[in-house]
Amino acid sequence: MNLKKNKSKYPYILLGIIHLIMLIYTFYKSKQRKKHVVLLFSFIGWAYILDYIVIVLFQGYVYTPKFLKQKDLDNIFGSIMSQFFYVPVSALFITVFGLGWKVKLVFSICYSLIEIVFIYLGIFKHNWWKTKYTFVLIFSSFFFNDRWNKMITKEYPRMLFFSLFSFVQVTWMNIIFILAVLRMIKYGKKHNHSWKTHIKVAPLFGLLFGYVTTSLVKTGGLLSEVKSFLFMFTIDLILLQKRMLKTKSFIILPFIYITTITSAKYFKKLVYQR
Repeated sequence: MNLKKNKSKYPYILLGIIHLIMLIYTFYKSKQRKKHVVLLFSFIGWAYILDYIVIVLFQGYVYTPKFLKQKDLDNIFGSIMSQFFYVPVSALFITVFGLGWKVKLVFSICYSLIEIVFIYLGIFKHNWWKTKYTFVLIFSSFFFNDRWNKMITKEYPRMLFFSLFSFVQVTWMNIIFILAVLRMIKYGKKHNHSWKTHIKVAPLFGLLFGYVTTSLVKTGGLLSEVKSFLFMFTIDLILLQKRMLKTKSFIILPFIYITTITSAKYFKKLVYQR
């Protein structure tokens, strides 16, 4: 059974509304909002990396919310909704309220049932992935999130670094995705600038830029920010010369760098100055 094209997005929107309410309620009740913002983006960072492996590299499953005309971008948009919002918000909700394994089990079952319903409606498709993998992964991730929360509380240096890195790479990737949807930027290979290639290549630069920017911004100071800007600029300039990057306007690139660095500076305060 397939929903009509203009109705495919409704289940995704409904889930979005439910999780938005959960998110607002969670932060309303939270007594450590700064720490929980850090925790949320830490989870999202892990989720993005995992989905890149499962969806982009190994094509385990496909989202078809029909928000975007281009099917590869539409697939990634579905992934972003899931990994940027649905599951991380639930994980944060569970951790903030200190809910036990029974609630974690219920949430995991609910997500597994949602997946089955989405497959039935024709707005989500398995390739080699199985619903039981979803159940195990989500159930495990809830415990992982609790553990990560404790390590952030104890201020383990590596965990704080990854938390900052998560925010930086998620910020960069979301900016690039929005600009890609607007047809303003595209990463690729010299003779292959398909959207499928862009989706495979862009996150790799996101990881690179994320790591370098995090390392530099963490040290603080204007010089570190300038170094981060110049690093991203130099890489993109090389890619432009090799025709592995296309932009509608060159001014887009400084906008990406400045937004990423400014966001990193703000998030650094949440991570290291709580």
